[in-house]
Amino acid sequence: MSLLRQQPLAVQMNRESCLVLQLSRQGRHFVVDHFSQQHKNSLSDKGLNKDGIVSALDYTATHYQKIALDNHSQVEEQLLEKLPPQLKTSTGISYDYFTRDNEAEAVIGQRSALEELLAILAPLQMPVHVVEPAYQSVVRATNAVLPYLWPDNAIFESTMQWVIVELRQPQSILLYCKGGVFQRLEYVDTFNLLPYLLSAQMSGKFSWVMSFGDKAVQSSLDRQLEGQMQLTHLVLSTSPFFKNNPAPIVAALDNEMVLLGLALRGFNQWHR
Repeated sequence: MSLLRQQPLAVQMNRESCLVLQLSRQGRHFVVDHFSQQHKNSLSDKGLNKDGIVSALDYTATHYQKIALDNHSQVEEQLLEKLPPQLKTSTGISYDYFTRDNEAEAVIGQRSALEELLAILAPLQMPVHVVEPAYQSVVRATNAVLPYLWPDNAIFESTMQWVIVELRQPQSILLYCKGGVFQRLEYVDTFNLLPYLLSAQMSGKFSWVMSFGDKAVQSSLDRQLEGQMQLTHLVLSTSPFFKNNPAPIVAALDNEMVLLGLALRGFNQWHR
């Protein structure tokens, strides 16, 4: 059965716990069929529709790579030749890729991290349909919530460039996008985030900053960017997406961009 005809169960690891989310569609809107937080060592399938699992590997367990292809060797050979040093010495990797024109885009994951994740999910006794990198989930969720959050007086252009910032300590993660499509990621020390964003903006990389994550850092960044002419700041939230759900669920999901992106995977024909 096509994943698009199912209600995939999104499971996100969060330290010692797992966040579990299952959505259904009501007309043009989504509602929460199930949301829970469970300990990763005691997952239960009680109350779940068993349509299969989608989950994500954290940034630290994956590597994104885009390379120019030549016509003299297989794509796999070229990807493996250009792995970063830390992955070349890894005990095992899993990878997936697609080609377009003369380029290949690949995601390489640490096999040990993938096997650990699959072991944690095993008690749910459901097939694991998809394991994707966290950045893919974040970009999908951002594209989904933007119509709810976009300022009335702002013009949206299909070629716009923006950066999504997942605010963490001690480093934040920057996801660069063009027209809603992921381009690359990088890590920046959170204490130096604002100067870095302003410097990067001056080089013409983007004019919009969209952020979520650490609430204290979010509040500080919002104050610092208020009134800035160079950058437009948008605080990402999943709350408008779930306005038909009870308030406690909305509040709990407000900052869960990865989880939302995973849950939407089965409702979206385009998975990038």
